[in-house]
Amino acid sequence: MRVTPLLTDAPERPRSLVAGAHLTGMSEKKEPPLDRTPMWTLDELCAKLHTTPATVHTWRKRGTAPKAYRIGRHLLFEEADIRAWLKSRATTADRTSPSGNASGW
Repeated sequence: MRVTPLLTDAPERPRSLVAGAHLTGMSEKKEPPLDRTPMWTLDELCAKLHTTPATVHTWRKRGTAPKAYRIGRHLLFEEADIRAWLKSRATTADRTSPSGNASGW
C-alpha cells in the first residue's frame, strides 16, 4: 500500500504576481447577498400599495410592474426593485402642467 503525502507537507511555493493579475480590473459588487435582501410577497406589496393582486397581475401583463421573481407558485419582489420602481413613477410638485398649475392637476 502506497501512502501519498498530504498537501500540508509540501513546501510552500512563492506566490506569483501574475496569478492575481486577471483580477485587478474587476470591481466588487457591493450588493447584499440574496439571503439578506428584503423580499416582499405579492400580499405584502398589495398591502403597502393599497391595491389588489389582480391589479399587480395587470401591471405585470402590461410590463409596468416592479421586477418580480417567481419561486414555485409565489411571486417575490425585491425591496430595492420596488423602491426604484416607485421612484421612477413619482410625481413631484416641482413639475408644472401645461396649464401652469404646479399641483399636477
